Amino acid sequence: MNGVSIKYFVITIASIFVALGVGILIGFSVNSEKFVQKQFQQQLSFIDKNLVELKKENDRLLKEIDEYKTQINQLGKINNTLVNAYLKTCKSNAVVSLILTSTDYSYNDLIDFLRKNQIKLARIVKIKRTFVDVLNNKTNDFPEYKLPEDAINTLILYAVFDMKGELLSKLTEKRYTEINRLSGEIADTILIAGGNTIQNDTFNAIDRRFIEKLRNINDLNIIGVEQSYSEINYCEKYKSMGLDTVDNVDELTGKVSLIELIRGGNGNYGIKKEANLLMPNTFTSIDVSENSLKKRRESLIEQYQSLQSANIIQ
Repeated sequence: MNGVSIKYFVITIASIFVALGVGILIGFSVNSEKFVQKQFQQQLSFIDKNLVELKKENDRLLKEIDEYKTQINQLGKINNTLVNAYLKTCKSNAVVSLILTSTDYSYNDLIDFLRKNQIKLARIVKIKRTFVDVLNNKTNDFPEYKLPEDAINTLILYAVFDMKGELLSKLTEKRYTEINRLSGEIADTILIAGGNTIQNDTFNAIDRRFIEKLRNINDLNIIGVEQSYSEINYCEKYKSMGLDTVDNVDELTGKVSLIELIRGGNGNYGIKKEANLLMPNTFTSIDVSENSLKKRRESLIEQYQSLQSANIIQ
């Protein structure tokens, strides 16, 4: 009997401890749930308060953005007014030819801008990608000519002096180049419009060779241009060859810089590392521009007459 009583007593005590443990666990769980709920409510209140503050800050920033947009629009209108006033006041009688060496980017916007602002366009020479084969003498289309010298010379004489020979016709017919003759006047200014992607870097093959030949023509105004988004900075290379440059000719500031260079100014302008200034901070007077242009034309006419006498057109 005593053994049974002790066994019963042990079981009873154990049951009590289990019951106490379960009670403690349930009590802890209930308290924990209340604690979690309280913390969650506190966090919600904190988040709500922050959301209200963030909304106020967001509304303030949106208002500032609208104010900035208004200011930008006003500045844009002011800039356009100033640029139009500059273009009307600082006109140029220069005659410009374009040599488009870029095969990856279009310069139609530049051509439209020059026409709109009454810059005299003489001729447009577009170099096709296949022209590299001519320069590297990898074509049998011109066995009677000395390549690449004859090809480069004939294109330059056409762009500057409107001297058109048989080789130019063949280059155009076989689609190595495209030409657009707008005027027969001698061009006192040549724009080299370059810039290509990394895969089509033709500076050394095309641009460098043309610039070296163009610089043999005395008093010719040679300007290198490219767009701001050109993958390769050709203007850096143009500058290294002594050219005045504009590396953002697609932008308003670049167009103003270009007009100033056409008028006889000097410098390297734009937004890339070779540029000294975003745009000119002084402008050439009308008298200085016209006198400079007059001297260039007189020199170029003399050279044209010498070329005619030499009868070097091919």
